[in-house]
Amino acid sequence: MPNGNQDAGKHLVRSQENYIDLNRSFAANHFRTEKTKQPILDAGFKLSDFFTKKIFLWLYHYLKSRFGPNHAYSVYDGGADNGIYALTDHNGNESSPVVIAVVGDWATFTPESEEIAEKIREHQPDYSIHIGDTYYVGAPHEVENNFTLPGSPWPRGKSGSFALLGNHEMYARGIAYFDELLGTLGLRGNDGVYQGQKAAFYCLENKYWRILGLDTGYHSIGKIPLLEMISWFAPKCRFDDLMIKWLKETLKLDDPNDQRALVVLTHHQYISAFKDEKEYLDPAEQLGAILGTNRPIIWIWGHEHKFSIYGKAQVGKGVSAYGRCIGHGGMPVELEKFEKNASSHGYGSLVMVDDRAVPGQGDYPMGYNGYCLMKIAGAKLVLEYYDKDKLLFSEEWMANGMGGMEGKIFPPDSSSALKTQDGKNWEDAVK
Repeated sequence: MPNGNQDAGKHLVRSQENYIDLNRSFAANHFRTEKTKQPILDAGFKLSDFFTKKIFLWLYHYLKSRFGPNHAYSVYDGGADNGIYALTDHNGNESSPVVIAVVGDWATFTPESEEIAEKIREHQPDYSIHIGDTYYVGAPHEVENNFTLPGSPWPRGKSGSFALLGNHEMYARGIAYFDELLGTLGLRGNDGVYQGQKAAFYCLENKYWRILGLDTGYHSIGKIPLLEMISWFAPKCRFDDLMIKWLKETLKLDDPNDQRALVVLTHHQYISAFKDEKEYLDPAEQLGAILGTNRPIIWIWGHEHKFSIYGKAQVGKGVSAYGRCIGHGGMPVELEKFEKNASSHGYGSLVMVDDRAVPGQGDYPMGYNGYCLMKIAGAKLVLEYYDKDKLLFSEEWMANGMGGMEGKIFPPDSSSALKTQDGKNWEDAVK
């Protein structure tokens, strides 16, 4: 396994060890991205380093990102591209299964993330979607290494490719995400060129389903460090007003006559069952104000570096959602951080968390990286969950034409080490 800084042409290869015990501190993430660019710092951080050019470079980037303005929020300009795209396979067919690969917290440029990318590529998906977080701070060189340089590992779909905005891209004010990444994504034209993703949100749809990629990242970072420690002032990851306008006026999500079933993709979680993880209720309440609190949706998110499944949950004025966390695409899955929090809203809804240890990890056990495949054919949606080696289990959902869906689950066989929580059955995930 590479150790931090190894030159692969223009590519900067990292190891998962670079990401161990990574917190969500603005300054710490900027320090780590500079550290992995600067081999002189790999030997350890010393007081004398404050007087080196490299530490001043870190301080410059940190202060510029912390207190500089965020990139302007991009929206669809009212032209032919309004962010709503037909769910078709690469031949333009709606009736045959359309395959969508979804992966979260993948962009680490580690051997593990490259392995997951190759596994996704083997499925030859029609669409590929990254649901956010380019590490450490979504800097230009990190976007390039993961997504845009020749030979970079991101597996683009045959029909299109999209990316959501996470908090880590916003550690660098979203500039590289908006200016360098989005232009390389979007639908794939007949000439093989991707036509660009115009905004941080979009919709893929057919007659029965809508897949909504929605942005919780833009408002995930505060600008006053001390105030962020106070829960009242901490970022709530709300949906931007311009995206809400698009949901209502362009997508017409509040149209009572449109009763298609919904899958929502975001970076941040609605609920959580785990200690030291926040629950972001504002986006769920914003959706609840549009859809009501009773219409169920499937909600897939990342942010937490684990794979977990929740039964249907509804909190406060938020939507009812079947939650699936797939934030295990590339970051190390640190099993020692899986302590649960009985007072969280998600505690009672948790059906399964993948706490299997990868063999041969020594004294600090690590879990499995993985991803999700969505397969849509007409009214049927299948969700398949994979680790780096195999298919783990799947779900099948049928849109009922009344705004909801009916699901069944195909659990792992009895020999699998993947187990449900005490008192839960696999069927609780789809009730």
